[in-house]
Amino acid sequence: MEENENKESAVNKEEIKAETVKTAKEVKETIKNVNIKKDAKATTGFITEMVKKPLERLKEIADDKENKDFKYAIVLVIVWIIALAIVHLARRYASIDDFFAYSFTKHFLTLLKVMVAPIIGIIVMSLIIFIVNKNNKKSFITIMTAITAAKIPVIVADIVSILYVISNSISKLLTPFTSFCTIISIIFTFFGVKALCGEENNTKFLKTFIIIQAIYYVAYLVISYLEIYI
Repeated sequence: MEENENKESAVNKEEIKAETVKTAKEVKETIKNVNIKKDAKATTGFITEMVKKPLERLKEIADDKENKDFKYAIVLVIVWIIALAIVHLARRYASIDDFFAYSFTKHFLTLLKVMVAPIIGIIVMSLIIFIVNKNNKKSFITIMTAITAAKIPVIVADIVSILYVISNSISKLLTPFTSFCTIISIIFTFFGVKALCGEENNTKFLKTFIIIQAIYYVAYLVISYLEIYI
């Protein structure tokens, strides 16, 4: 029995290694071909489809072996990172004194952590799903695309948060909106992961989803010690 567990562990490591190399290559090629201006309209259409028929689109993404929507996921993450950076800078440097309160290295590292947080969050969640989902294997690219699509409400909330630059008082309106978008994103994630796992029964899948979220929460706690909040 122990030998079987070791063998399964070795297979998982090899699968993860192979998927990592494959994903890195595909991400590199996709980013090369991304044209923000050209793909912005198509990505907007992708968001509109997610709003109109989220469950159907998540199912399509989960079943798409060609990963046609991965380019849109890349564009969304790029826009998300830019939005987070703008909001961070606006909140961090409300005055000139705030800017000189820390060294350049401290400023740079803090901004870098804010910008890499969403990427790490998507990768961690995708990795957990890849490992847990043994019976219906999906490529890492497919999983990341589905998770990014499920994050669209949160991405929209963070983009809208740029309004904070205009007025600090608007944060009173943004807080409940962000909370609402977070809840919708969790629901999208549930059905997105459900589609990836190929499970039709909501009640049966709920246990798997809770396990995935629990593992993600543990990862969140560990990574937060680095002051990176995924």
